[in-house]
Amino acid sequence: MSRLSSAEKATLIEKMVRFIPHAELQGICLESIDGEEVTMRLPYREELVGNPDTGAIHSGVLTVLLDHTLGTAGLCCDKVGPTITPTLDLRIDHLGIAPANRDILAVARVYKVTRRVIFVEGFAYCESRDKPIARATGSWVLMPELALDKLLSATAETADP
Repeated sequence: MSRLSSAEKATLIEKMVRFIPHAELQGICLESIDGEEVTMRLPYREELVGNPDTGAIHSGVLTVLLDHTLGTAGLCCDKVGPTITPTLDLRIDHLGIAPANRDILAVARVYKVTRRVIFVEGFAYCESRDKPIARATGSWVLMPELALDKLLSATAETADP
């Protein structure tokens, strides 16, 4: 498998956000790629609040952010590359609450690749990477027969302008 450059990884990740409706609707965006680690940002918005008294983001929104970020980590892993990776299993430990009016960042990295499954770990934070508000681990199914770059290109060609 050929390695993708950081720019190629970023392009695919940005296309994925636009391809997945709930990620786009929540405003999830790429923050950075550092080698095989990806960081995504969820901008704070009032409509994502789950507790109006505290301004805390709804836990389902945090779940979507972590699922999307950990799933996206496969694109940054040189052993995986651009392929479809549906979620097989996701576990989230909620360690705290994101303060109101703060963006949430999620970081993820693949730690094991088998023939058909990738295993990913990550966390979400607001103030500091050293103070996570959630930790997550999960597994995603590898579907190398479905080349992601070709699927996204085909979808873009058939989409209405």
